[in-house]
This record gives sequence, structure tokens and C-alpha cells, in this order.
Amino acid sequence: MKTSSAAGESAIGSEPTAATYRPHLDGLRAVAVYLVVLFHAGSSWFSGGFIGVDVFFVLSGYLVTQLLLRDIVSNGRIRLGRFYSRRFRRLLPAAFVVLIVTACVYTAIASPAEQIDVIGSFKAAFLYSTNWYFVHQSTAYFGANIATNPVLHFWSLAVEEQFYVVWPLTLTGAFVLTRRWDRAKQLRMIGAVVAVGVLGSALFALSLKSGDPNRAYYGTDTRAYELLAGALVALVPSIVATARQRRGQMRAATIASIAALGVLASSWVHLDAIERGIAVTITTVVLIVALETADGGIVKRLLSTRTMTYLGKISYGTYLWHWLVILVLLKTFHPSTLATIGIAFLVATGLASLSFDLMEHPIRASQRLDRHRGAVIALGLTVTVVSALVLVPSILDDSHAGAVGVAGSVTSGVAPVPAGLDWRAVKREDRSAPTCFAKPLTKCVVVHGTGKTVALIGDSHAQMLIAPMTEIAKAENWTLAVLIWNACPWQDGLWRFTAANRRSCLAWKADLRTRVIPRLNPDVVVLIHAPMDREGLKGQHLGGPDGPLATGSPAAERAIEAATDKTVARLSANRDVVIIEPIPQGPPGYDPLGCLSTARFLDQCRFVASASPSPTEQHYRALARSSDHVFDLDIDRLACPYLPICDPVVRGKIVWYDLSHLSIAYSRTLAEPIRSLLTADGIGSG
Repeated sequence: MKTSSAAGESAIGSEPTAATYRPHLDGLRAVAVYLVVLFHAGSSWFSGGFIGVDVFFVLSGYLVTQLLLRDIVSNGRIRLGRFYSRRFRRLLPAAFVVLIVTACVYTAIASPAEQIDVIGSFKAAFLYSTNWYFVHQSTAYFGANIATNPVLHFWSLAVEEQFYVVWPLTLTGAFVLTRRWDRAKQLRMIGAVVAVGVLGSALFALSLKSGDPNRAYYGTDTRAYELLAGALVALVPSIVATARQRRGQMRAATIASIAALGVLASSWVHLDAIERGIAVTITTVVLIVALETADGGIVKRLLSTRTMTYLGKISYGTYLWHWLVILVLLKTFHPSTLATIGIAFLVATGLASLSFDLMEHPIRASQRLDRHRGAVIALGLTVTVVSALVLVPSILDDSHAGAVGVAGSVTSGVAPVPAGLDWRAVKREDRSAPTCFAKPLTKCVVVHGTGKTVALIGDSHAQMLIAPMTEIAKAENWTLAVLIWNACPWQDGLWRFTAANRRSCLAWKADLRTRVIPRLNPDVVVLIHAPMDREGLKGQHLGGPDGPLATGSPAAERAIEAATDKTVARLSANRDVVIIEPIPQGPPGYDPLGCLSTARFLDQCRFVASASPSPTEQHYRALARSSDHVFDLDIDRLACPYLPICDPVVRGKIVWYDLSHLSIAYSRTLAEPIRSLLTADGIGSG
């Protein structure tokens, strides 16, 4: 059997052997990594630059499979010990240094509360399980908190490492099971199974993208199609053989496919991340085949230049370092987007070059280490586990960090932060909420009673009221169901943030309208969502039935009012509707727990909120005045008793978890005041 030799071992920063070196693939790595840097640096032109990771995945599947096939051809089997020891030597040293440096730097630029918040993600990064950690944490890759996690980009390395563990074993098993067949038939059968895997993984990702977009984006199984698509090209030599017969057409294909990647990375394309990933996978497969078979051509020549190939060789380090560089810039210096891009390109590339020349290449090329494969694997596993469980917590979780100094004289009129205030406990609060989206209604019922049935509907602001509403339901003997979807206002047709969120948000509300509410048939519906028209939210994405809206614009106000009227009219036809007005919100960048973890005085962590009702709140009040079944609750003074001053601590409880959400501990204290407001409106037992 004749097979193509592998050009390297990892799509992100490998060093191919000289005999099989194909520089154009290194050039493609360079393109991919700098697309990611552009995206993370905030380029509006390359808002789809995250597709660089998709390109890396396809390359990994292609190149690693070629390497494994070469091993089978040369030795009759895959030398697993050699493969895994080389993985550790290639990937772990640079990742270890970056993670330790990042942890140390983060302690200098982040508050103790922020440091505590990322310990779990650092542990997951060392253990190459970051993607599943973020699935569990429901971290939105495209959400507003993207700049708060210093190891967010390690999710893709976790996916690749999991692939490196499983794929050699799977391929070995496949060849053992088909060992009685000739090599050509083996490859055809294995290729057919892999093709089914590609299709199944892609369809699974598509099925999840509306209901659980984070799961669809981060999951190893929902990313497997990209890695397996590359593997399929390596497993089916006829693909490349056929393309070689059309070398002229392949030159044109390189131009078309590299241009398509540029378009898919741009803001011109309105596809969600999963749809875009599938398109990128197809395009990258075409590009790889075209590059491997084209006889010259401008794209192949450009990707094969000395500069591009060197940038490709160090692309693993560039990927590792770039996010720390950007994070330091964003948290410390706040440069313009263009300056961020330029600095990130230069500094990350420089650090990657040093890492490659001084550490990565010498360790990888060491013949002595190559002779001690078992020891390398054992040492690598030990380092990852000890670093995750001991080293990182010791750096980030300083029990004395942020200790509040309350001793000594206090300036008159300035309140000291109470001794023993436990902001760590607030960090550890469980903010998960049940969901019955496309699930049985019983999944959403948190209290079973014999009185009224009450549904709490809304976004994360509804989620923060689960605790007090649960206490009220128990006291009133209600059945309480919580119907919550983050970043999704309760009004029909409205959505926030991204195209992916739009689809999941609107799908959730359609499920509420057509299934959940008719079957649950609540006596009372309580509605609340985050503010959509206050000054602090301008610049955020808001959308209606006709597309994106400029927050705070007259068009947005009209859309909000129209959607409110429509939704309230539908819900109040045979039940009472209680609209809880959005609570005050801190200024952009307000971090109450971070402030309390370092401040000496409470005054340092207060903020001033508007005491005047927003246009949306005024509309809610008008609706309540015009209907006997619609009620409006203003709970601003429950969140901020001294409005317009909003204190971080009230009655010994930390009020704010972040700039707009109450802590569970504090929200629980609001049960009786909210119950009194509901009773005053006649929304009580009986």
C-alpha cells in the first residue's frame, strides 16, 4: 500500500521531519492562528476569526492520522508509547510555562475574588478538560464575560488532546479488527466508518446549537467531525490521487478556498458558530487537498515562504501566549482595537519564538528523552496532576489575599468593610436553574403545593429571584415553576447578544407559548428580565423580529413596547400577570466582589443608580393601570435601600454578585418584602 507521509504531528505548532516537510501546511497554520488573534483582539472586520480553531482541528485530524498510518506501514502497528511520549514532550512544556506565568500575572492584575473564580478553569486547563469544564459552567464563548477568564482558549487544546488520546487507540483497534483484509479494503472500511462519524457528529452539533449552544460549541463529540474530516482525507488516498489528475484546477481551488476562509472569518457572513464551523471544515478539506496536489500557484507559494512557514512552526506558542497578552492589555492599559491587535501580534509572536527556540524544539528533538518514553509519560502525567491540584491553587488561592483592614481609626462617616465578610461564599453559590425546554414540565417545578400555580419567567434576573420566590411559594402553598433562559427577555420576539443566542432564545419562547404555558396553565405569571434601555446597556446587542436594534434608540423602544403589549395581552387573557421592573445596575466594569475583596471601606464599592423610571418601566406601569389583571412591582429599593446610592453590603449580606445580579444570600432576604408587595396587589393564597 502506498500512503502519504505525515507532514507533522499537531495542527497547532508541529515540526515536521525534513524528509516529508511540506511548508505550505505550516503557512496555513500561521493563517489560522492569526485569525484567532484578530478575533480575540476585537477586530470588527474579523468577527468570525474564531474559525482558525476549526482549521486547526481539521489539520490535526489529517496530519496525526498520516503519522499513525506511516507508523503502521513502517512497523505494522502504532507505537503508542512513542506517540504519547512525543505528545507530552511537544505540548506539555510550553503549556506548563504559559499556565504558570498566566497564573502569576493574573494575581497582579485581578482581584482576589477574580482569582478564586478561575481556579477551577486553571485546574481543567492542566488536566486538558477545559472544554467540558466550560460546558458545565455554561461559559459563553461569545458572551460579555469573554475577557474575564485567562485560560478560555485552552478549551480547544483540551479537545485536541482528548483526540490524541482516543484516536490512536481507536485506529489501532480498527486495524486489528480488519487484519484479515488487504490494506486497501481495510482503509475503505475504516474510511466508511469515519465518514459516518463525521456526519453523525456534525448532525449532533446542529441538533444542539439552538437548545444548548455552549454544549454544541465546546463538546469533544460535537467537534469530532472536524478532526475526523481531516482524518478521512488521510485514510482515503483516492481523494488526493484523484485531485492530482487535475493540478490546474487545484491551483484555482487553492485561491477559491483561501478566499472562502477569509469570507467565513469576516463579519460579512451571518452564520452561527456551528454552521460556520461546518462550512469551514468543508472549505479546509478542499484547501488541504488542493494545496497537497496543486502544481505551484500563488497561494501555495505565499504559504510556503520562509516567514509564513516560521510563523506556522511557532503557531502553537503564539496561540498559547496571545490571550494573556490581550488580557493584560484589556485589564490594564485599555488601548484601541488597532493597538491591541498590533501589540498582540508582536508580543505573542516574540514570546512564541523564544519558547520554540529555547524550550520546545530542544525538548522535542532530544534523543535522550526519546529513549525514555515511559518515564516521559509518567513525568508528564505527574506534572499535570500536581500542577492542577497543588501548584495552581497555591498561586491563586491565597487565604490572606484581600484581607480587609478594619483596625485602627476610621474617618468619620466612612463605613469600614465588616470583618469576616465572606465574599468567597458568594462566589461558590450555585446559580444553576432547572429547565424544561423540550423536556417534561416536572423538570421546572421547584415547589409543589395545593394552592395557586405560579410561573416565574425571564432571564438571569428571574434566576436570581428563585430563592425568594421559593420561600414565598412554600409560605403560600403555591406550586412554583421556574421558566428561565439566560440573556433572553420574556417578551415575544426579543433577543439579546448574538445570532446563536437569538435562535435558542426564540426557540425557548416558542416552546413556552405552544407547550409549556398551555400545559402548566398557571394562575399567576411573574415576569422579569435585565434592563434593556438604560444608559449602561447602550452598545449591547438587542434584537427584535426585524433584526438587531440599537439599544436605547426610538426604534428599540417601540419594539420593546410592542412586544410587551403582545406578550402581556396573551398571558393575561385568563390569569394574573406580575411584571417586576428591572433592578438598578452598576456602571460598566463594576465588580462588587472584586472590590470587596480588596477594599477597606464600603464606600469604595458603592455606585449611584438612576432613581427615575426608564421608558420601559413607565410602559409597564401604564399597562398595570389599564388592566385589572396586570400588576407592576418596583423592587429598586429592595436592591438599593438608599436609592440612588446602591450599597454592596446591606444588613450584613453581600448584595451584588456582579454589576446587575443580586447574590442568592441577599435575594433570599427579600422573600418577605416581595410577598408583602404581592399580597398588597391581591396575589396571595386562596
